[in-house]
Amino acid sequence: MNILMVGPGSDEKGGIATVIANFKQFYQFSNHHVFFLSSWSEKATKRTSIYAFFQLRRIIREKQIDIVHFHVAQKGSFFRKALLAKIVPKQCQIIFHMHASQFDLFYEKSHSIVQRMIRKTLNDVNQLVVLGDNWANFYRSITTTPISIIQNAVSIPEKSLFNLKSKKIVTFGRIGQRKGSYDLLEIAKNIQNSFPDVQFVLYGDGEVEKIAEKIEEEGIQNVCLGGWINKVTQQEVLKDTILHFLPSYHEGLPMAILESMAAGIPNLTTNVGGILEAVHHEKNGMVANPGSINEMTQMIQQFLEDEARQLTYSLQARKTIETQFSMNHYLTQWYQFYNRISK
Repeated sequence: MNILMVGPGSDEKGGIATVIANFKQFYQFSNHHVFFLSSWSEKATKRTSIYAFFQLRRIIREKQIDIVHFHVAQKGSFFRKALLAKIVPKQCQIIFHMHASQFDLFYEKSHSIVQRMIRKTLNDVNQLVVLGDNWANFYRSITTTPISIIQNAVSIPEKSLFNLKSKKIVTFGRIGQRKGSYDLLEIAKNIQNSFPDVQFVLYGDGEVEKIAEKIEEEGIQNVCLGGWINKVTQQEVLKDTILHFLPSYHEGLPMAILESMAAGIPNLTTNVGGILEAVHHEKNGMVANPGSINEMTQMIQQFLEDEARQLTYSLQARKTIETQFSMNHYLTQWYQFYNRISK
């Protein structure tokens, strides 16, 4: 069986690129051959998209592709994949693998004509794959295409990286309103006097300048920006991390949450998207409502004061990844899924 995977380059920033990189590195079944076509690049967006449009049918023909697996987000990502899907020959199965963190808002805010186009595009593909039950329920409300749930997965370090003596709370990913970055600043101010040694570090890109300006304007001493880091550096950062904090308003199932849990780092996050599939409140981490600044402040304070809680969450976070989100389990699910839809 030959599979063509279409999405951002595996060396690009973001969770989708990480998923594709994992496929490149780990998907190794002798009777499946996976090929990759980059449809987006941060440095050459138009050129990469045009190249993908003209190369897609050639690759399908020359490699005798059976399944085209599109990685799809919202807005531009969706429209690019919708256009590419139209030129896929009918003999190929088309998968839309939906990673979007705000596809519901994207759909609801679109003009009725665009909504019809979205529904038609989704109805015309053969399969949708989504990241959790909440997203499955949403997509079922706008399409009749069969939907499967395959949650994201990560590689698991040989041993836990959790450091009980650490005084750092980190955030990985895009910085901005959707990720709750401005709420994080308020929460950091709330705990600064009680825990003067604790430092919040935001690693990522996005609204970096706006956050930096706000930190300076308000004289926030316990928050700094670490820039965008690669996976190797991320593992080093996790060795000196007590908590991964992601107070998002909209999400799919963030790779940063799974990666930190795999390293034994507990999470404080919000009950949006597919997050509740992984983070279970007061069992392997903490979960709050988006925007609940006082609630999250209290959760961090209680966590920092209780070593037994820290150790329990760390152990259970890593165990959750081992049993539910391991790479072997994930890739086996995809292997079985590809076999099923190709019959």
